Amino acid sequence: MQLHQEITCKFIKEKRETRMLDSETKRRIDSARDILVGKVPDPKTQVEQITTALIYKFMDDMDRQSEELGGIASFIVDELDQYKWANLMSKTLSGEQRLITYMSALEKFSTALNIPEIFRKINI
Repeated sequence: MQLHQEITCKFIKEKRETRMLDSETKRRIDSARDILVGKVPDPKTQVEQITTALIYKFMDDMDRQSEELGGIASFIVDELDQYKWANLMSKTLSGEQRLITYMSALEKFSTALNIPEIFRKINI
C-alpha cells in the first residue's frame, strides 16, 4: 500500500513538473510569436510574416558569409545597403523606426533585380 502511494505521489509530482515545462514552453513560444508578428490573429498570416523575415535574414547572412570568405555580397547591396539586417536590428532604432525600415526594405526588395525572383513574388 505504501509503495503504491509513493508511486502515485511521484507520478503526480512528475506530471506537475511536465505541465509547468509545457506551459513555460508555450509561454515562450507565444512571446516570440508576439514579438515577431505582433497580435496578428490569423496563423497563416503569422507564418507568412515569419517566413518573409527569415528569408530576409538568410539573404543578409549569405552576403555576410560571402564577404567573410573574401567574396562579395550579392543580395542586399548598392541602394539596398541601408537595409542590412544589422542596420535593421540596431539598438539606436525605435520600434516604430524599425518597422518603417523593415516595410521600406520589403518594398524595395520587391523590385530589386538582385533579389531572387521567388522572394520578390512573396512580397507582392
